[in-house]
Amino acid sequence: MFRILKSPVPAGFPASYGSSSPRGPSPDAALTRRQRARAVRLFLARHRRLLAALSVAGALGCVLVTLRPAPPHTVPVLVAARDLDTGAVPGPADVRVARYPPGNAPEHVLRRHADTQGRALAAAVRRGEPITDLRLVGPQLRGEPGGVALPVRFADADAVRLLRPGDRVDVLAGPVPDDASRAGVPRDGPPPARVVARGATVLARPAGEQERGGGLLILSVPPDVAAAIAGAATMSPLTYTLRGTPK
Repeated sequence: MFRILKSPVPAGFPASYGSSSPRGPSPDAALTRRQRARAVRLFLARHRRLLAALSVAGALGCVLVTLRPAPPHTVPVLVAARDLDTGAVPGPADVRVARYPPGNAPEHVLRRHADTQGRALAAAVRRGEPITDLRLVGPQLRGEPGGVALPVRFADADAVRLLRPGDRVDVLAGPVPDDASRAGVPRDGPPPARVVARGATVLARPAGEQERGGGLLILSVPPDVAAAIAGAATMSPLTYTLRGTPK
């Protein structure tokens, strides 16, 4: 007869190792689960106040988020990113978009960088100042091809304030005193003014206080006409007649 020999159980393995009959978890495994459960209960018991505080804080955070008012409504406003001079054509680095409450935004303010493309400033602006449509001269008002921009000081400041960029004017100069007038010889009537420029386009009317008398305009005129106006301004006061505005 043959005897069936059992192989020895290796050290460290449970006694059920090699047995063909299924058995439940070992006592050691059940003990480990109980120890873990006990450790969790002890942790919760020891830190129950901290956990309760965290729960309350989380609930308050949810309430605050729910009750927080929505951010105020704003609108884009184009403002100068730095001080800009009269006649400058603002580029992307010269302007920026700010956010204003709707009630604080100026009327007819520009809102996009593209709104300034190819347009020159009719007056100087300070850093942070909103740029409106009246601050810019359109490309059609930048003068005729071959023309020049000429600063011209007129005698009557009130008359200058009536003009806007785009107006067309004739420039008149007072009569040049002759020998008879210098000698005090009376004339039959007042000497007539003379026209030194016709159809000059007003490019800009610089804002701000005038350090001298009269008012200043920037006119677009041909180079030879610019020379005539500059020469007349050294001898006589200048005025203008309005020819109308472009349609």
